Amino acid sequence: MTTSARAPSGDSPGFCGAAVALALLLIVTSTLVGWSTAAPSAVLQGPPEQGEGADVGESTPGYWLWQATQVWHVPNPVPPLLSSNPLLPTVLPGTAASDTLNPATAGNSSVRWTFSETTTVSPSKELELRFTDGLARPATLVTVYLETQLFPPLAPLAYTLYWDAGPFGPTGITVETMQVDVLVCTSIGVCP
Repeated sequence: MTTSARAPSGDSPGFCGAAVALALLLIVTSTLVGWSTAAPSAVLQGPPEQGEGADVGESTPGYWLWQATQVWHVPNPVPPLLSSNPLLPTVLPGTAASDTLNPATAGNSSVRWTFSETTTVSPSKELELRFTDGLARPATLVTVYLETQLFPPLAPLAYTLYWDAGPFGPTGITVETMQVDVLVCTSIGVCP
């Protein structure tokens, strides 16, 4: 009986099967990529976003501190309107208070600014507050004038200021900008 040995070759069934599988994978992948790049894309509207946001900036003296800015509603009853006359500033009360920056209607959407007056405040000092509020339309510029009390408060006081943004609902508001600059006047009626 004679036996003969055969030298191994690269044409074994296992190697051929792997090469064919790899070639098929490359052809299928190339076809899918070609189809996806040639096919038009469809952009669909997703669910509406929930929540609120604000692009907020501020510049204030050390004794008149910005605390918060929020999209809110004008309260009922409507707080009093602040003075827009530098010669007749609104004197701040000796307790926490709310005011409006523009003529307001209860229940309207608003931007609510909260400030804290500290115990280091200068007595009888006039402040010029310049607000820029923009919600889903061109920004509105409002300037109001406040006068600090005759005596500094014994504890920090919170003052809340409302800017009436109009009658549209909060789901229709897009916040564009909110900025406040608080300037210290040199004397009553002499402001920057």
